[in-house]
Amino acid sequence: MKLENQYKLELPVVIQTKITRYYLNLNQYRNWHYQTNNKIKRTFKDQIEPQLDFKIKGKCKIEYSYYAPDKRKRDLMNIISVVDKYFQDALVEKGCIEADDTSIVVEIKGTYNGIDKQNPRVEATITPL
Repeated sequence: MKLENQYKLELPVVIQTKITRYYLNLNQYRNWHYQTNNKIKRTFKDQIEPQLDFKIKGKCKIEYSYYAPDKRKRDLMNIISVVDKYFQDALVEKGCIEADDTSIVVEIKGTYNGIDKQNPRVEATITPL
């Protein structure tokens, strides 16, 4: 969804493949086999691809808002770090941004926005600078 000079996207925090459900967090990510990681990353990209219909020239900032599935305590950056990695890689691959390094993405913020049992997610807001 395009806001005034911003793009807001809804990103999954759980990836369901034919057999397994994968929770996107750093604790899981570091233990995945590289082929499993590749499969999860492709599935993530396929799920968000319909939202990647924009192009940003130059610098931008990304703000992430996390909505948890329940009231368990979680390390915010364990979740956002993996979602951010997959998301920025998808943005570059689809040509939405030129690169995912510090010459283009100059600011990243993450916030916890409470519980949404029906739709746990990370909302990303990209603002061109």
